[in-house]
Amino acid sequence: MNAPPWLDEALSVALRLTPWQQFGLAFLLGSFAVATLSDLKRLSAQREFLEVWLLFLLAVLAFDAWRAHDGRASVPVFFLKWGLILGLSVLSLKRVGMLFRLALGDVAALAAAACLLTPALVVIYYLAAKGLALALGPVLARGRPNWAFMPVVTLATLAVLALGWLAS
Repeated sequence: MNAPPWLDEALSVALRLTPWQQFGLAFLLGSFAVATLSDLKRLSAQREFLEVWLLFLLAVLAFDAWRAHDGRASVPVFFLKWGLILGLSVLSLKRVGMLFRLALGDVAALAAAACLLTPALVVIYYLAAKGLALALGPVLARGRPNWAFMPVVTLATLAVLALGWLAS
């Protein structure tokens, strides 16, 4: 029995971004840099970052849907990737708290970076964020109950991007 043709794409850790996705990634990394500094200084990023990341998510969702509709991307991979992002985002919300206990802005930041990845890289990304949170949380918290999570988002994003580009 042969595996479905879309399975290779879903399990790929190689990062292949279109030029538009590359521009989006540059924009996203810039916003992460500013939000990380803000989070480290004030333990919160400005509300505008949440709005930007949610708009970014919607734009990439529309772009991915258009590519799947045109046949340039696999429909099962589209649904798998966005299902993973939705599921892992819900599990990361403070109210649910099964993966993380994050504010909506941190969840949106994770999802915004994840939306540029393959399904396999989405899973690796959230695992990397969890590992970094466990390792860096005590250092970033310095004895406080709340701590800056954006450094974890930024470092996990950079690590998974490096992995994806090395695999390409």
